[in-house]
Amino acid sequence: MREIYPPQLLRALTPRRLANAARSLAGYNASRWRGGTYVWGLPFVAHVEPTNCCDLACPQCDTGAGRSKRARGFMPLALYRDFIEANAHNLIHLLLYDQGEPTLHPDYLEMIRIARQHRLYVVCSSNGQRLADDSYARGLVESGLDVLMLSADGITPAGYARYRRGGSLEKVQSAIALVRKWRTRMKRPTPRIQVQFVVMRHNEHEVAQAGRAVRQWGADEILFKSAYVRSAVDAAELLPSLPRFRRYRIDGERLEMAAARRGPCRRLWYSVVVHWDGAVVPCCFDKDDAHVMGRATQPLRDIWKNEPFNDFRARILQGTWPEMCGNCTHGLKIYPT
Repeated sequence: MREIYPPQLLRALTPRRLANAARSLAGYNASRWRGGTYVWGLPFVAHVEPTNCCDLACPQCDTGAGRSKRARGFMPLALYRDFIEANAHNLIHLLLYDQGEPTLHPDYLEMIRIARQHRLYVVCSSNGQRLADDSYARGLVESGLDVLMLSADGITPAGYARYRRGGSLEKVQSAIALVRKWRTRMKRPTPRIQVQFVVMRHNEHEVAQAGRAVRQWGADEILFKSAYVRSAVDAAELLPSLPRFRRYRIDGERLEMAAARRGPCRRLWYSVVVHWDGAVVPCCFDKDDAHVMGRATQPLRDIWKNEPFNDFRARILQGTWPEMCGNCTHGLKIYPT
């Protein structure tokens, strides 16, 4: 979790939340080492999708490439508020984005404010296009957002546009400058500005200069990330030559993870994903609602410990992963240094 900023995270911790987190992780360890499925806590991380709409057309993104099978839409603010209010006593960390561009949601800033009112640690991952607006950037800083992750896979307009199709590097740079300006004026340490740079064949030559460049734009840090691809054909075209940034190996027409997973996925014991329409799914790799465990209108405790969810956990413990787990990054170092 490279989006963790300890000084801000500490403000989200309470005795009740810490006790729940300890129970959740203890349940995972008991399930892994003793056999059986032990779910002793509730999720302390929530991945909530404001929308699955996007204004870019990135080729490896299911949303941007038009491969997503789900209907497009925006989470009703009332549904979001009810979910946060019902579960804030256990939640610590809120990832307020998923399969779309979250800032397209008309109530996105209010969503952040609601979460911060409950002292949640809130992270936004954005392409930055909407933030190249002075009033919106000011509102984002005022909202109390903890971390802003901006995608920029290039430090030149041509390199950036090669993958972030339909986007503007100038707008990303403007977004960083505006957020930094309002952060300074308001004398606030947040949101911490991170630039996420996905390393691919066409931009790996920029890695050496990228860190200095994004700091000149006003970002606090850069995160170099290995690329996600769907097939061996895509991998052959996109993967860089630098070994540390290749999360896959190609075996003929097969695509395999370059490193073995370290134990069963622990996310199923501490993290929940809620799609814009209220569908509750096991993780962010369930992009098309293949394994809906319940609805956000239900008590989360009932969903978290129901038979379908525990059966899913048992499959993972036994190593009989569903298809969506084939590209999972659990146990992999996707942010090499």
